[in-house]
Amino acid sequence: MTIYKLEDENSRVLFYEDARTAQNFEFRHRGLYTVMYVFDDRKNYNVVYRRNNLNFVQFSLKDKTYLNVMIQASDSQLYSYAYGFSNKEFMEIANKIKVKDSEKIGTLEHEGVVFDSSSKALSNWNDKLVFFTPLISPLRSIGGR
Repeated sequence: MTIYKLEDENSRVLFYEDARTAQNFEFRHRGLYTVMYVFDDRKNYNVVYRRNNLNFVQFSLKDKTYLNVMIQASDSQLYSYAYGFSNKEFMEIANKIKVKDSEKIGTLEHEGVVFDSSSKALSNWNDKLVFFTPLISPLRSIGGR
């Protein structure tokens, strides 16, 4: 797990997190489920946009604030996601990457949390979560035993 804190000249911050398993392991669950789990096992979320393995979602945190998260699940060994977008930024990005006019983009019902330079990452990656929940398992061999 690598966490990047990206700050602009106005002290606005986005967090980008890159979760990778070791070569002989893979994530047990799809990207959206895994990411929701590391944010205190959030179960309710609003899908704003979805295409292939890319998800734009908004969900509430324990403190009743809302987080806009963009999740990319490249394969079973690499998930990356970014959060801290304002609603305006989030919707602009979703509209820019939309491929077809027929693709639907949902609405945001709550204002998303934005961060400043004093903010800390909100995800809860830890050894107990990864190994004892477990979020990872040995890599399944293809066509073998």
